[in-house]
Amino acid sequence: MTDAYRMTEEQQPDLVVYDAQFLKQNDFPMFAAMLEMLGVQSLVLADTAHQIRSGGWADRTTINAAGGIDAFLRQRFNIAPSTISTTGPSHAEFCDATVWKPVVIGASTGGIEALLSVLSTYPVLCPPTLVVQHINGSFLNGLAQRLNRHCAARVAPAWANAELVPGHVYLAPGNAEHLSITASGQRCRLRAHAPECGHRPSVDVLFKSAVALAPDLVAVLLTGMGKDGAKGMQHIKAAGGWTIAQDRESCAVYGMPRAAQELGSVCEMLPLRKIGTAVLNAAVKSESMLSRVAR
Repeated sequence: MTDAYRMTEEQQPDLVVYDAQFLKQNDFPMFAAMLEMLGVQSLVLADTAHQIRSGGWADRTTINAAGGIDAFLRQRFNIAPSTISTTGPSHAEFCDATVWKPVVIGASTGGIEALLSVLSTYPVLCPPTLVVQHINGSFLNGLAQRLNRHCAARVAPAWANAELVPGHVYLAPGNAEHLSITASGQRCRLRAHAPECGHRPSVDVLFKSAVALAPDLVAVLLTGMGKDGAKGMQHIKAAGGWTIAQDRESCAVYGMPRAAQELGSVCEMLPLRKIGTAVLNAAVKSESMLSRVAR
């Protein structure tokens, strides 16, 4: 809040855009009073349309449908593109100070290219992310190396009791064990239980283990055959987590995302090219101002 107050006071923008969580800060009333005194417009970003309280609010789905925050602001406030800038840094610097929600991702057929697309948008200090990709275990190290080359963060197979920290992406290691997350959300867990939904590792096992972390959780279901992950995603959404699935047009196989959609498990159904950015936006847990419009 201190940075937002200082930045607004110094730069006096025409419009300030901030997350709904910002309203919970104890010193928010002082910030709101300053906006009113300076005559600065504000827009509050809600996770869903159900949270919108007034015309000064917008939900993330509406913003994504408009083509992103810049396009939305141009449409809503008739602001020229050259006047739009961001308080936060680019993805490469995005979050030295950001507290991230953990992210869980499931993928199958066509998932390697989908993961490359999503993870290549990650900054160095990305959200701690656990991934189940259906793949022959003998190819896992090669996959990890390929993803690691294309991702600013560190991508590697998970190990038992690995601590979840920003800047790391943990892949389910082979076919002998399921990857899950501890109830505290702080460590990986590997267990040699029977296959679930026909798979080991199973996306459903990972997703169900993460339900306790909602609403501070983002779950993503990418292209793949079958329905692994759909039920787990349903539980995550019901618990208040944010869920994103790849749309039909961009999927190599529209199976797993379709199963999740049919269960009502999906908050956002997006083309692959938009998923990486959507994941980062949804995973920001720090209550910092998201963007501003400078004069």
